Amino acid sequence: MLSNLGPLELLVIAALLVILVTPSVIAYRRKVERLWLVVLVNVIAGPTGLLWFVALYMAMTMSTRSTDNMLPADDAV
Repeated sequence: MLSNLGPLELLVIAALLVILVTPSVIAYRRKVERLWLVVLVNVIAGPTGLLWFVALYMAMTMSTRSTDNMLPADDAV
């Protein structure tokens, strides 16, 4: 079945997969507190379309972890 796919079809599938995991990537990059929840909603219900937007909303609005252990940019050597 996969051998019948041309380059355009493979490109479309790859683009759809990138779009599908976008909420999880955003949540990871923002360092949200409940990353597991965003990933769970994204993986289980993301392909439905409507809940993909819920996962994206969660990724963009959830509170982030504190960065107490990091040095301020001014004090970096």
